[in-house]
Amino acid sequence: MSARRSSIHRVVVSLQRLTTTPFGRRTRRLRSAPAAPHHADETVSRNVRLLGWFNFLGDFRMYGPIMVIYFAQVTGSYTTAASLLALKKLSSAAFEVPTGVLSDRLGRRGTMIAGAVVMVAAHLGYAGASGYGLLLAAVVLEGLATALWSGNNDALLYDTLLGADREEEFPRHSGRVNSMFQLALALAAATGGVVAGAWSLRAVVVLSVVPQVLCVLVAVRVREPRVHGPLRSNLLAHLGSALRGIRRNPVLRRMTLVSALRYSSESAAQLSPVFVAGLWALGLWRTFGHGVAFVGFRVSGGVIGRVGATRTLLFGELFDNVANVVALVRPTVFSPVLLGSPAYGLSTIAQQTLLQREFTDRERATMGSLGSLLGSVLYALVAVGVGLVADRWGIVAALLAIQAVALVALPLAWSVHAHAPGPPARTDAQGSRGSDMKRPLQTLGDVRPVD
Repeated sequence: MSARRSSIHRVVVSLQRLTTTPFGRRTRRLRSAPAAPHHADETVSRNVRLLGWFNFLGDFRMYGPIMVIYFAQVTGSYTTAASLLALKKLSSAAFEVPTGVLSDRLGRRGTMIAGAVVMVAAHLGYAGASGYGLLLAAVVLEGLATALWSGNNDALLYDTLLGADREEEFPRHSGRVNSMFQLALALAAATGGVVAGAWSLRAVVVLSVVPQVLCVLVAVRVREPRVHGPLRSNLLAHLGSALRGIRRNPVLRRMTLVSALRYSSESAAQLSPVFVAGLWALGLWRTFGHGVAFVGFRVSGGVIGRVGATRTLLFGELFDNVANVVALVRPTVFSPVLLGSPAYGLSTIAQQTLLQREFTDRERATMGSLGSLLGSVLYALVAVGVGLVADRWGIVAALLAIQAVALVALPLAWSVHAHAPGPPARTDAQGSRGSDMKRPLQTLGDVRPVD
C-alpha cells in the first residue's frame, strides 16, 4: 500500500514539474523583457552625451580664425593659403558620396572613429608643416574626415533614437548636440587669440591637436545603433537605390534642394567680415554670432515641438532673409546684429529633422552625402559668382546677390509646408516609405542589435 502511495506521489510530482516549469520559465522571460527597451534608452543617453562632447572637441580649433594667416606664414603667400582652403572644400566634396555609402554599409560608429583618426593625422600635418606639400596633404585629409562625419553623425543620432522608438525626439537632441559646435567655436576663438599673443601661431596649431585626439577616445565609446535591414546590394546598386529614393520622393527632392541652397548661401560668411569691419570690432561680432547660434540650437527642439519642423524652417528662413536685406540696404551700428543668420540654429535643426524623416533607413547616410555634394557644388559656384560681383559692384551688392540665392529656398520650403504629410512611416522591406504602407516590425528585414 505504501509502495502504491509512493508511486502515486512520484506521478503527481512529475506532473507538477511538467506544468509549472514552462510557466516558471515564461515568467522569468517576461520579467527580463524590459531589459531591451532599457538598453535602448541607455544607448540613447550614452550616444547623445558622447556626440555632444565629440562635436565640442572636434570644433575646438584655436587656429580657426587665423588659419589663413598661418597658412600664409608657412607658404609665404596669401594666394597659396587661399588655394589650400579651396582644396579642402573640393576634397570634402569628392569624398562625400563614397563615405556616405561606407557609413551605410559598414556602420556609423566605425565611420565616426575613422573620421576622428584621419582628423588627428590632418592636424599633425598642420602642426609639423614646413611648406606647401605637407599642408596640401593635411587639407585633403581634413576634407576626407569632414566627409566621413558629414552624413554619418546625424544618421547615427537618428538611428540611435529610432532603435528606442524615440525618433520624435530628434529635434531636441539634435539641437543640443549641434549647439556644442557653436560653444566650441566661441571659446576656441577667444583662447586661440590669447595663446597666439603669448607664444606663436604654430603653438596654437600644435595645441589644437589635443582636442582631436580626445575625439578619437570619445568616438570609441559610442555604441553602434541598430541596423535596419540587411545590405546585400553592391556599391553601385546601393548608390542607385539612394538616387532613386530621392528622385521618387517629392518632399525629399525639395528638402535636398533647400539644404543645398542654404549651404551655398553660407559663402556670405567669407565676405561679411569686410562689411562688418567698418561697423563693429570683428572679434566681438564673431563671438556674438556664435552665442546667438548656440541659443538657437538649444531652444530648437522646443520650438519645433510647438510649431512643427516645416513652419520653423519656413519662418526662420524668412526672418533671416528680411533681417539681412534690411541690414545691407540701410547700414547702421545695429546692422551686425541682423547680418548673418539670427535664426540659423532653428532653421538648421528643422531642416535636419525633415530630411531624416524622409531618408530611407538603409541609405540614410548616402542620401545625406548626396545632398551635401550638391550643396558643395552650389557653394563653389555661388562663391565664384559673388566674388565677381564684389570686384565689379562692391561688397554690399555681393551680399545682396547671396540673399537672392537664399530667397530661392523660400518657395521650396513653402511647398514642403503646404504638402507636409502626416507622421512619417517606417521603411518597408524594400526600403520605400509611405504613410499608406504601415507594416508590422517583422517586415522591416532582419533587424538585429549591433553592439
